[in-house]
Amino acid sequence: RHNLVDTRNPRNIRVDHLVCDGLLTKDETAKLTFYPRDKLQQRLQERMILCTRLTVPGNPPVVRQGRPPTIDIVCEKKMGNKVVTRVMGLEVYGVDPASLAKELRVACASSTSVDPVPGKKTVSVLVQGHQVKIMTRLLNDRGVPTDLLKVTDKSGKAKK
Repeated sequence: RHNLVDTRNPRNIRVDHLVCDGLLTKDETAKLTFYPRDKLQQRLQERMILCTRLTVPGNPPVVRQGRPPTIDIVCEKKMGNKVVTRVMGLEVYGVDPASLAKELRVACASSTSVDPVPGKKTVSVLVQGHQVKIMTRLLNDRGVPTDLLKVTDKSGKAKK
């Protein structure tokens, strides 16, 4: 369409004002008439900004700059030897904390609670015991990929 491909060597791209403005320095613009396609592609990828699009059923898609937010799963000791598992950041992915707590209560056969996180507009789900595997499975079933789960073990106990 714009005849940017070199007729003699199709691996080279003709340097025009659009290519110059976005990808080349002023020195390169003055000296070059053609530039290798693979090097232009590499420069384009280096200058791109990572964006994430979150699509939650029932809500409009949200586009954010940067990596997708993670859901934090933290195992920690409470009152001596008691271990609890806390999960935070569910709202971003459209996971209902109350229904997750109810499902965890049945799956783990232990008590759960939903509490607001101090200083933030989110809530956390707390379940008794070291329940990382069950928590991960339930979140995967709700459409949250495993690589977006950040697991931190502060309990010092071996995982079940």
